[in-house]
Amino acid sequence: MFDLTCRQREAEREPKDHSTNTLFLMSRLQYDPEFYKLGATKIEAQRHVFPVGDVESRRKQIEDFIRGPDGRQPLPDNVEMLVHFAEALDGFKVKILHFRQKDSFNEQHGPGIVHIHGGGYTGSSASDYSSTLAAYVSATGVPMLSVEYRLAPEHPFPVPLEDCWSALLHVQANAAALGLDPHRIAIMGESAGGGLAAGIAILARDRQLSPPLAKQILIYPMLDDRTDKDLTGGLAIFGYQDVLTGWMSYLGDLYKTDKVPPVAAPARLEVFDGLAPLYLDCGGLDMFLREGVAYAQRFIEAGIPTELHIYQGVPHAFQRFAPTSAVVKRAFTNRLAACSSF
Repeated sequence: MFDLTCRQREAEREPKDHSTNTLFLMSRLQYDPEFYKLGATKIEAQRHVFPVGDVESRRKQIEDFIRGPDGRQPLPDNVEMLVHFAEALDGFKVKILHFRQKDSFNEQHGPGIVHIHGGGYTGSSASDYSSTLAAYVSATGVPMLSVEYRLAPEHPFPVPLEDCWSALLHVQANAAALGLDPHRIAIMGESAGGGLAAGIAILARDRQLSPPLAKQILIYPMLDDRTDKDLTGGLAIFGYQDVLTGWMSYLGDLYKTDKVPPVAAPARLEVFDGLAPLYLDCGGLDMFLREGVAYAQRFIEAGIPTELHIYQGVPHAFQRFAPTSAVVKRAFTNRLAACSSF
């Protein structure tokens, strides 16, 4: 069985939108009007194209964008943040930021989500996502444990992935102390974090994690190192040069070889049987649209419960540009439901 939700002509677009189906071909290359009106200043500020390989400029751009005046917000009154550490294979202490509702610890053990932040494999941090994660926790009551993994290119594959794996093992081993049910732990990530989350889901199957993951929640995930075209006409925000820089940094000497394993680039996976149920969403103007849809299709073919949402007229990381727009509110509602569905 599977649940495929791809509402291009209904709930995931404005009622007056009469565009044709662009599931695989982005034929309508324009922003959602309301989204652009509300987010134009931020969108245009992100259009600068850095040379391939310029990691530091991209890191600063992310820092200025996420940590700027409208970036991090105070935590909601009903949410608190704790800090834990997991030990990686090489002895490194991996920081985990634990967001939970206040006074919730004495309640019956319930679900929890191990979260992996985005940033093109080279930038950002768990704390950059604190406002978003706290909003999820405030609305759902489901705790979020976000991993501060080491970044490429200083720490290429497999270090970031293994840091996240160590964090997952720590959360599962300490589930009772954290107020969690070990049978109800999911993995979640955005962008490169979505790629890492997908890789963790593959590792969990291949390494026979017990109990197995309950779900994987992939938000516009970065899955395929072979992606070589931007079909959005430059509207994607996170463009070809950024994607290339991310994969070169993360894969190191493996880049452009036939030795890239599926846990590094999940789109290369051939056998999908046994993977955790999938939720995946992506903007219709995202460079990762085609690979995300193709990935979800493989889950459907394998008979794995699958939920797919495509949001027309919005680029990569769209919720950060116009958080009050209708399309972002729809996405947030669907993500809340996914976080409460296991």
